[in-house]
Amino acid sequence: MIFKKKLAALFLGLMLLLTSVSSALAKDYTDIPDDYWAAEEIEDVVTKQIIPLYGDNTFRPLERVPRVDWTGWLLKALGLSNAPITAEPAYSDVTMATYGYSDIARSDQFGLIYGYTDGEFKPQRFITKCETASIMSHITKDTEVDASVVKQFADYEQIPGWGVLPFSKAIKYGLYVNYPLETELNPNRELNRAEAAVLLARLMKALGLVEDQYKAEEPAEEPVAEEPAEYVLSVEHLDDYGKAVVDRVSITNLRRIILAKNVFRVSFVEPFNSKKHQIGDVIPFYFKKDVVTKEGTLIIPANTKLYATIEELRDKKWVNKNAEVYLHFTKMVFPNGNEYPFIARVLNNDEGVLRENFWLKPLEYTVAGAAIGGAAIGLPIGAANDRSGDGMAIGFPAGAGAGLIAGFLTPGVNFKAKANEDVLVELKVDCSLYNDYVTQTTTTTTTETTTVPVEDAQ
Repeated sequence: MIFKKKLAALFLGLMLLLTSVSSALAKDYTDIPDDYWAAEEIEDVVTKQIIPLYGDNTFRPLERVPRVDWTGWLLKALGLSNAPITAEPAYSDVTMATYGYSDIARSDQFGLIYGYTDGEFKPQRFITKCETASIMSHITKDTEVDASVVKQFADYEQIPGWGVLPFSKAIKYGLYVNYPLETELNPNRELNRAEAAVLLARLMKALGLVEDQYKAEEPAEEPVAEEPAEYVLSVEHLDDYGKAVVDRVSITNLRRIILAKNVFRVSFVEPFNSKKHQIGDVIPFYFKKDVVTKEGTLIIPANTKLYATIEELRDKKWVNKNAEVYLHFTKMVFPNGNEYPFIARVLNNDEGVLRENFWLKPLEYTVAGAAIGGAAIGLPIGAANDRSGDGMAIGFPAGAGAGLIAGFLTPGVNFKAKANEDVLVELKVDCSLYNDYVTQTTTTTTTETTTVPVEDAQ
């Protein structure tokens, strides 16, 4: 009996050990399969706490990377994230209240990432692949490079003049990413999180190539969070569009998190005609009024601009095929000039496309045909028979029928919109607005403040 008890205890201990080992080996994130092209590098940067996960334990590899996030990750990869700050960054759009201020300040004093010629750092602007190649070139040791090395890539002519030598050096050192097509660099495309993981993982394996002034002298200690802890104060609700799948906004001590699937009503700034535009054009919209939660918190101030790029433009075609405009909303700019990513799509129909109603032209042709038919057919018949009423009775239906047929068989129409005309847009990715970007509240509320972890609210 004693032997059996000891055996059972041993078995139980072994099972607990195996369970703990299995749990320790399990990945923290849930959206990267083992065979994903960047799985190894993603695991590396997540394990080393270079790139953080989202609150729902997802990595979200295809999301684009704001400059402020890339700055913080690069500092961690180089072991500089705990370096003392000796001077304030001299950027007109960066204050101590700006998210990532400490990282921007460290980057500025080390000379890692430069600002723009207008004196701004633009922390929330998405960083491009060409910009990251320039940074990789800037921080690595000098070497002779042959600029013609870029010509092995089919799209090398798309590299801006200032980026040719940096890309050539990054290619020589292997500090670049060209997935999924090895023959293309896509230099002007915005970097995504998977590509950032690959670049940073490769950089950490090649620290010997980095100039000494851009890396820590000794291995960095565990990163110490200097940003204040974030917690949710309340979860509030929008009601701009009653049929939205999601209407929640998480209000934290640091930011307002507008959850994906929220829907907003925005307006064209200028008249729009699809015939006069082409792929790549940027179309401005704006919010006519303040976006305020039911509970009284200001989320987006009136006159905030919203910008969309035409990703695809399909011309009108025969048999009443109307023109189609596919927009990709990328950013919004508040009245005070602050800029923030806003990734959204048109919600006018299931396809997320701007297009005139299918029946618009047939109905217009029907009305026009009825009028023309009534005059051209009805009046002569009425005059000949001295019965104008009968003639018109014949002419109107005949003309309307001919117009309806013509409306269906002829080409469709272009998409047009007037200035101030409304469009519904649906947020595709959570949008975070930090407290230095918007006013706290527009009205006083008596909602009890509750402290909950950010991830629970999202």
